[in-house]
Amino acid sequence: MTGVLTLLLGASIVGVYGHRPLLWLADRRVDPTILLTGWVLLSVGLVSSTVAMIGLLALPADDHPSTGFFRLAGGCWTAVAAGTVPGWRQVFAAVSVALTLGIVMRLGFATWARLRARRQQAPHLRQLRLLALGAPSGSPLWVDDDRAMALSIGGRPGLIILTEGLRKQLPPAAVQATLEHERAHLRGHHHVLVTVVETLAAALPWSPLLRAAPAATKDLIELAADAQAARRCGPEAVRTALHLLTGHPTPTLGLAMASRLTEVRMSRLGGRGGRTSHLLRWAGCAAMTVGALALPLATGWLGMNIVGCVVV
Repeated sequence: MTGVLTLLLGASIVGVYGHRPLLWLADRRVDPTILLTGWVLLSVGLVSSTVAMIGLLALPADDHPSTGFFRLAGGCWTAVAAGTVPGWRQVFAAVSVALTLGIVMRLGFATWARLRARRQQAPHLRQLRLLALGAPSGSPLWVDDDRAMALSIGGRPGLIILTEGLRKQLPPAAVQATLEHERAHLRGHHHVLVTVVETLAAALPWSPLLRAAPAATKDLIELAADAQAARRCGPEAVRTALHLLTGHPTPTLGLAMASRLTEVRMSRLGGRGGRTSHLLRWAGCAAMTVGALALPLATGWLGMNIVGCVVV
């Protein structure tokens, strides 16, 4: 139990203060893909570890020997039925089970709410995908609208929508940069990442880390898409597209190019020291992954020791 309580304390610290190092790194203009890896994995790892650790507290594993999961479950039931588990431990286990079920139910409800909202948008998405059936793979759906707009919609297949107004008002290089920006959203599965962190934040809003994750993720995916578009088309083309799109209507469906942090993004595109090599980006993502998954891995290791699921 001491190990589980220690990890729970660690999870509490991560849930309350885990966002601060990431914000500090963002202020130092660390590559957005590296930070995005940290935000998503830290959020998912925090929730999964917390659920597992609270569930483990319900097992009176210290009160009887067991060498496997089913023997442990039977031993737990036998210990409780025989009255060999102290009364305070039974109450502690009941509270742990109730908390675990409560968190799982909140996660389920938040997921159901997201699915319901997606079903409400489904007819519109089907119509858009039907219109795009004749377009070549990877090509955008051009909409006859004088307003300059660009957005991408996740799913299978992903969809990029650009307006004729965009093509009329932008030079060809900036139009291509806009297209690459939206393609970067689809390649990086950014829509899925936003959905995951928003669902976790809705389920467990009392964690400062989870509350901050949706806004940070949305900002970082725009910076990451800008960086990919700039590598393919040049930063000046991306700046030109952002300058035009700023102030135009922002669609609520999907991810629009000029929806967030426009001034910061323009500044970063104009800087010279903000680019990260491919090797450094992979190394940074690997380091961030190790740090973000330390808590889940420690929880898994402790859980395996508690349930005795080690083949000898």
